[in-house]
Parts: sequence; C-alpha cells; structure tokens
Amino acid sequence: MKLLPFLLLISFVFSLERETIRKQALELIPQMADLRNFPIHVEGRKIKDWILEDAYPEGKLYLRDVPLDNKLLEELIKNANVGELAKDVYVAYGVTLRRTDLKLLPTEAVVHKGNPEIDYNQYSSLDPFVPLIVMHHSKDKEWLFVQSSFMRGWVRKKDVRLISREEFLRLFDIPFLVVLRPELKVGDLIYSMGAMIPYVGDEKESYLVLTPEGKIHRVKKDGLSEGYLAFSEERAKELLESLIGYPYQWGGYYDCSALVKAIFGVFGVELPRNSYQQALMGDGIEVNFKNYEEFKQLLKRLPPYRTLLYMKGHIMIFGGFEGEDVVIYHAVYSITKDNGQRIFPKTVVRNLLEKDALKNLYRRILAVRVLK
Repeated sequence: MKLLPFLLLISFVFSLERETIRKQALELIPQMADLRNFPIHVEGRKIKDWILEDAYPEGKLYLRDVPLDNKLLEELIKNANVGELAKDVYVAYGVTLRRTDLKLLPTEAVVHKGNPEIDYNQYSSLDPFVPLIVMHHSKDKEWLFVQSSFMRGWVRKKDVRLISREEFLRLFDIPFLVVLRPELKVGDLIYSMGAMIPYVGDEKESYLVLTPEGKIHRVKKDGLSEGYLAFSEERAKELLESLIGYPYQWGGYYDCSALVKAIFGVFGVELPRNSYQQALMGDGIEVNFKNYEEFKQLLKRLPPYRTLLYMKGHIMIFGGFEGEDVVIYHAVYSITKDNGQRIFPKTVVRNLLEKDALKNLYRRILAVRVLK
C-alpha cells in the first residue's frame, strides 16, 4: 500500500483556463463563492437579503396538491426565521453527509404548477462531502441556510456534519479523486459525475477514500481519476455518451445545467448551476444567423464539446457534426419538433438536428458561448 502526502494534486494542463473561468464566474455570478476565502462573519441583513433574493415564478402554484395561497407562502417564509438573524453572524462550517438537496425555502414540500416533476423549490442536488458555509437555521431547527461554491440555499440539518474552520480549510489541500461515471457508489453513498472524493492512499486495485464522517473506505479504481482530467474532445464525447439514457431530474442529476456542470467539472472547470448563468461563461459569439444554414456555418467554425448553446431555460453542448448534421447533447424533459409535435424524452439525449427534425431549434438560440 502506498500512502500519499496531503498535497493537492492538480494537473497543470488547462490550469490557466480553469482559473480564468473561475474568476469570471465569481465576478459575474453573485450566488457563487470562494469558500476558502469566505469571511468568518457576515452582516445579518446581508444574509436576510440572500435568503429572500429569489422567489417562485408567477402564476398559479401548488404546495404538494394544495393551491399555494399567500397564507401558505407566509408560513414557508416564516420558517426561514429571518427575524432571528443577529446583526453580525459568525459563520459555521460543514460538509454534506450524503446526497441531499439545496432548496429555495426550508421545506421538503414540492412547489409546482400542476406537474410535481417540476419543483420550483428545488435548486440542486448536492453530492456527499460538499463543503458548506453555514449561516443560519430555520425556525423549526430542521434546516440550515448554507453557501456552497456554486449556490446558496437550504439543506436538511440531518444531512450536514459540522466541522471546525481548521478542518474545513484542510479539505482544500487533500488529494482528491474525480468521478467519471454517471453514478458511483462508495458504501452507502452515491456520487455523481464530476464529484470530488478526498483520498489518503492507494493500493494496486483500490483507493482509500475519506467518508464525510471522517472514516476511511476502500473503493475500486474503476470510474475514478486522480485529480482533474486534461480536457480533450475525445474524453468529453466519451463522458457524454456514457450519460445518454440517464433519467432527467429537475434540479438534480441530471437536468440540462447539471449535465453541463458535471461534464466540465471532470476537467476542473466549475460552472454555475443554472442554464442562464452558464450562458454567461466563456467567450460570447454573436447570434446573428438568419436561418438554419447560417447557424450551421457558424457552428462549423466553433470547437465541439466546448461550445454551449443556450435558449430560454435550457442549455446544450454542441457535439460537432455527423456528416453534415449538427450534433447536440442535452438533458431534456420535453422538446418541440419541427412539425410542432411536443415529445417528452425525460432523459439525456444525443440529437441530430436534421435527422431528428429539430432544425427550428436555431430560432430559439439566445446565446452561443465558447469555453477556452
């Protein structure tokens, strides 16, 4: 058995691009944070603003199967407990104990517009061992308001292990493995693609990994990388192909933006969590094509697997060409074909725009971004 020193193992390849995108994200996306340099105390009024900065969409909403009226909404907000915030809040530190969810307001209840598969209270799933800054607790003491590296929100208190600031900071200097599969089990824990797992040593066929509870677990090497991979189109394609057919899950693994975040996370590029924010990353390409052929000609000049195509509420990865047909990869709940037929893949798919009668998607493209 070979024990590794507690040093961060990061490939030099692609490091400048990672840092450039990280800085861009921190500058443009206020919900993202540099956790290592997060302040040790925050004004209570700022935390209050963060808690109340987002809201459910307009229109008729349901809480489970009951109409969400103002009284019910006030109860949800009341549980956020903003009246109990101190003038100056000293933050705490923690890690997720298992896969859990990050919520807009502190409730497990689904908030929807008639389709409970689309939960407007769901921000994102979080993998085990995700570092968190803890800033507040709910009135019922069952939820914590936290900052992850890419988003703020509420998580179940039972899913968080509190640790000291010293332990928290050491997490950023421990060697880590990166998950290369759509899903990887480590004992009772489930990790998604791009998740980071701290490890302390390796054997011939296994790694010795740390669990969020501080124990050591042996896991087979298959499906794991020691640190981030260097980017290549071939590797990106391989990862995307491995996800095809994986179920779509709104706010989880995988919806459209979770797919994009996972793929680039393998290469050490941390993107924001929602599609609109992801469409601000990288270099913008002018969207001035007047028809599908002009759209194709534009894509022929752009690098596959590093070009993102954004339309309202949805983001896709350009996967090059198959012959003369445009290839896109995306996690999609529903989509409208050229003949007006709406279909419901509810999965990660690889589409050929002409073969699959999706040429008119070009009309809805609002942004084309290239990650370098």
